[in-house]
Parts: sequence; structure tokens; C-alpha cells
Amino acid sequence: MGLFKRKVGFQLRLFLVAVACIWSVILSFAYLIYQQQTKFREEVLINNVSLALGNIIEALNNDAMDVQSYMNFIRRYVKDTTLDDISIGIYDRATGRLLYSIGEIRDDVPVDLEDQEEITLNDGSVARRMLNARMPNDEKIFYFSDRRTADGTQVVRAFLPDSREIENVLKIDSFFWVIILLVGCFGTVVAYIGTAHQAKNVKLLHDFAERAASDRDFVPMGDFPADEIGDISRQIVAIYNARMQEVARREKEHEMALEMTEEQNRMKRALTNNIGHELKTPVGIVRSYLDMIISDEEMPDDLRNNFLRKAKSNIERMVSILEDLSTMTRLEESGDNIPVKEMNFHTLVEAIADDVESSGTLGDMGIEYNVPEDAVIMGNEGLLSSMLYNLIKNAKAYSHGTRIQIGMLGRNDSAYTFFFNDDGVGVEEQHIPHLFDRFYRIDTGRSRKAGGTGLGLAIAKSAVNTLGGSIIVRIRKGGGLEFVFTLPRPGHEHDAAEAVLQKA
Repeated sequence: MGLFKRKVGFQLRLFLVAVACIWSVILSFAYLIYQQQTKFREEVLINNVSLALGNIIEALNNDAMDVQSYMNFIRRYVKDTTLDDISIGIYDRATGRLLYSIGEIRDDVPVDLEDQEEITLNDGSVARRMLNARMPNDEKIFYFSDRRTADGTQVVRAFLPDSREIENVLKIDSFFWVIILLVGCFGTVVAYIGTAHQAKNVKLLHDFAERAASDRDFVPMGDFPADEIGDISRQIVAIYNARMQEVARREKEHEMALEMTEEQNRMKRALTNNIGHELKTPVGIVRSYLDMIISDEEMPDDLRNNFLRKAKSNIERMVSILEDLSTMTRLEESGDNIPVKEMNFHTLVEAIADDVESSGTLGDMGIEYNVPEDAVIMGNEGLLSSMLYNLIKNAKAYSHGTRIQIGMLGRNDSAYTFFFNDDGVGVEEQHIPHLFDRFYRIDTGRSRKAGGTGLGLAIAKSAVNTLGGSIIVRIRKGGGLEFVFTLPRPGHEHDAAEAVLQKA
């Protein structure tokens, strides 16, 4: 009877602990998903309002567009939607006169509006935004935006009240909680089965311990006699100690493996988040434009064409990102299988320089090169061309310089050391360690406006590393950036990686 009570007590305690852990994990996960979904739905609503306000600003800046027609279009577009209660007013900033409006005319502003930081957007307009704002009459506003045109003559104000429709949009369907409950119940059943099995094992171990304690021939682990049993006991102790040392070594190796795995997972999560962030914006823009085009069959042709051009531009940007990601994946997964051969680097640089000059790729920038005609390397023409074109496009898009230079710093028995620089504005020192990071941008708005994917320099570094070389970047004396890279000479494909550190 006492044994039965001990068994039941142990199983109950183990079961309660297991159930507590399972439900803690499930509820934490449910809370996290709930918060993420709520935030995502808030962002969708805010992005829809911001998109409409951005187009209104564009209409105000474009004398060829009829602002009143566009306001009427927005009124029709939001009718019977979550944004049906939105109020938008366009005011003359100097006189405060209302020029155009949608919905209820409101002259008040949120209580803490003056404390909000002004944000300068890509189109030059200046905005102040508030989420869950409180009005002077204690009315709650889900979202408020005060945005003035780039020339400061007009102000566009938008009020989105906190309505039941918005609450319904932000609320997660009850089916989600049913799933969570079912998963929790399933986990509870599994925990009961598992703890019952463990309790049975504990009983077997208890029976063995009682038999060992009552056996007079049981040899304790202590000072053993100098006989066969003592020798066996000492051997068991020695085996046990060796086993513990082996376990300790394996645990250390396991910890190191876990740290490496966690680091790899962290990098994968960071890459996934960056990819999602980079693709979410153009996808949302394209979807919004297409929704507006589909919803309004009587849309003016010039407005429809304008929306289609913007959608096409964002689709082209997504294609560029995916192409660059494909290149990065090919370099990472097939780096050891990329064919290399002897090739003249002078000939390659000369061909690329002629191509960018004749095609007008560089615009007003010039390109100079001074690579020895006998600079024979082990390389891959496609990878090296991609590397140089990415460096050239980066200089053209962001340096604001007038000249690009490509030349050789030196050579040794195993590698050549080359440089690529521009005479542009360069970057601040704190950005240097991150320039080769994927999707790293010094100025997000300008970088995206310039058409970059944020992967060009990462591809350049992977290309050089795949060929057995190294590449670094530094601030050039006199202004601009300088990239220093090594490429192996024939017969030294694996000896070039450190040469750049010695020469730079």
C-alpha cells in the first residue's frame, strides 16, 4: 500500500509539472501569435491609409491631376469597408481653409500631437502620425495622420475612429482558440501517458534498489579487497570514471554543436526576416494598386496607367531580389563545384570597362584601369564579371563620385592583390563592418529609390571567397570607398585568402 502511494504521488507530481510546462509553452505561443497577428492587421490598415494619403499628396503636387476626382475615387473605394468611417481633409496651411474633404469634417487634433516627431517621407512630405490617439473630447481615434506637402502649402489630415468594424478586423477568429484548446488537451493526454510510463520505470528501479540493499554479497564502491571482486570493482570504477570523462567531453562537444546550430538558425532567421521585410513592401504596394484598379472600372486612363507603372516597377524590384538570392544560394550550395580555369584578368577588366562605357551604364562617371597584361589568375569568368559589375553598380548608385579606378596593389607567389575604388562621398566608419551584410542599407529610403536589392556587395564577397580569395572594404584616402581583393595564381587556388590582409 505504501509503495502504491509513493508511485501515485510521484506520477501525479511529474504529471502536474509536465502539464504546467506544456500549457505554458502553448499559451506563450498562442499569445505571441495573437500579438503578431494583431500587429500585422494594424499595419495593413495603417498602410492602406498611408497609401491613400501618399497618392493625395502626389495629386496635390501634380497640377495635371484632378484632386477632387481622386478624393471622390477614395470615397467610393472605402465605402462599405473597414475604412468607411475615415475622415480626410485637405487644408490650406496658411489660412486653415478646408479645400477638400471626405467623411465627417473635423477641426480638432489629438491631445498629444505636438509631442509627436515629424517624419520626412520619400516624396518630400512631412508627416506626424499617432496610433490609438485621444481627442480633446476623450474620443479614441485608432489612427491619425497629419501630413503636409513638400512645399508646405497644404496639409492633409486623416482620422480613422476606433469602431467596432476595426475591432472585428483586429480580433483573431475564435477557431484559433479552439485549435489551441485541442492542442493543449492532446498534450495533456500525452503527458499522462508519458508520466505513467516513467512511474512504472521508477517502480522497477525501486525494486532493484531494495534487492541490492538486502543482498549480503553486494559489493559497495569503497575500499575494495585485493582479490578478483576487488579488481572487478576497481575496473568498474575506472570504467565509470572514464565514462564520466567521455560524457563530459561529449557534453562539451554537444554544447559547441548547439551553439553553432543556434548561430546558423539565428542567421537563417535574420535572412528570412530580411527577405520578408524586403518583399512585403513591394507586394503590398502592387496589391493595393491592383485592388484600386479592379475596384474602379471607371478609373481615368492616366490614373490607371500611373498605377500600373508603379506596380510594374515594384514587380521588377521583387524579380531583382529573387535573382540575387538565387545567385547567393548557388554560391553557397555549389561553391566547391564551380569550375575555374586560367584566365587573364586584364582582358576581363578591359572588356567590362569598354562595355559599361559604351552602354552608358556609368552616366557621367568615368572608369580607369591599370591591370598588368600578364595578370593570369585562376577564376571563373561569370563570377568575376558578376563581382565587378556589382561593385560598379554600387559605386554608380551610391558614391555620387566622378571616377572609378581598378588596378593592382601587388603580387606574390600565390596571389594577385587588386583594388577597386571611387572618389565619391564614402560612408561613415561605423558602417564599414556591415557593408557586406545581406540587405544592409545605410539609408533605406535612398537605397530602395536607387533600385538596389541590398545583395550586390554580399554577392561580390561570396564570388571572391568561392574562388579562394578574400575581399575587404575601407575608406579611401581623399574620399570614397576602396575594395581590396585577392585572386589566386595558377597552382595556388587555396593559398590566396590571407594575402589581402598582408597587402591592405
